[in-house]
Amino acid sequence: MKLHINLLPYRPARRLAKVNRLFMTWGAVALVGMLLAFFANTRIEAHIEELTAKKLEHEETLKRLEKQLGEIAEIKAKRELVKQRLELVAQLSRSRDLTLRVLDTLSQQIPEKVWLTRLSTRQNALELMGEAQSNAMVADFMSALERSPHLAHVDLTRVARPAKAQSEMKEFTVTARIVPPPEPEDPKTQTPTRTGAQP
Repeated sequence: MKLHINLLPYRPARRLAKVNRLFMTWGAVALVGMLLAFFANTRIEAHIEELTAKKLEHEETLKRLEKQLGEIAEIKAKRELVKQRLELVAQLSRSRDLTLRVLDTLSQQIPEKVWLTRLSTRQNALELMGEAQSNAMVADFMSALERSPHLAHVDLTRVARPAKAQSEMKEFTVTARIVPPPEPEDPKTQTPTRTGAQP
């Protein structure tokens, strides 16, 4: 029968066992920490990749929207240009019609013994120069112009006898303001007519 004698002191042996357990515990904690750090890093990288993919997708969407906004702005600019051209055509048409109306008024209202020698217009201002056999003829001509719905503010600015004339002829200058026709109503702004209730 053999006897086993522990030659190590009791306290140092217990202290050594405690240190070994402490190292094993810290090792296990370090291993768990490394595993947690690895999994956390993996999750973070996956999240970063997901965010990067979403960022690229949002950038593509933003580019498409910017392109669409550019196309919309171009369409609006073209529409505005067409609108301005149509308004210019309408304005020229109204101006032409107004000129024809004024000429028609002059041809109908001018007395027999009155002759026009010059006609000029600037915007809505009209200037007439002519000759008449008497002041009464000039007055009749002005009265006729004042009755026209296309003219307003008819004024006699000059009446005189020609310097070298041997007759009673009178030279005159008459100014007036051309009354433009009313603007056509926009169908969108017209108030719909309400019909009464049927009995």
